Amino acid sequence: MQIPAISNTQTNNQNFQGQLNIVNDLSYLPCKYTRAAYDEMSKIIKDKPFDLFIRQNHKENTLSFIAKKTEHLSKKNKPFVENIITDISTMDNGKYTTDLYKSVAEDTVNTYDKTYPTKNKNEKIKNFINKFIEIFQDKDEI
Repeated sequence: MQIPAISNTQTNNQNFQGQLNIVNDLSYLPCKYTRAAYDEMSKIIKDKPFDLFIRQNHKENTLSFIAKKTEHLSKKNKPFVENIITDISTMDNGKYTTDLYKSVAEDTVNTYDKTYPTKNKNEKIKNFINKFIEIFQDKDEI
């Protein structure tokens, strides 16, 4: 019986595929501008290990951009970043709002990246080995 070899490229490559998700329903103006900016916002999130969620709060008339991992969506104690656009019903000046949605999405993604950096397997192993070597090279403890 032969055992197939496991390729290193299969185990070491991490292909992140962040998605843009709309939570619940959007009213007319937020839906219009989200559709206009959708392709650009999808490009911003596509290589990230987390997702971008857009959620409208109809009572407060706000639109939230939330960067969070999908499996952590229903959990409140998990890391996330949220940016809120307030008073969205009065914003109806075309390109400015589309650009605003793109810039808020980009800021949300960049803030999440800076606040909760993602390390791949190679970086984690390298950090572990460096700490391990550092402990054994400490001459004062011997």
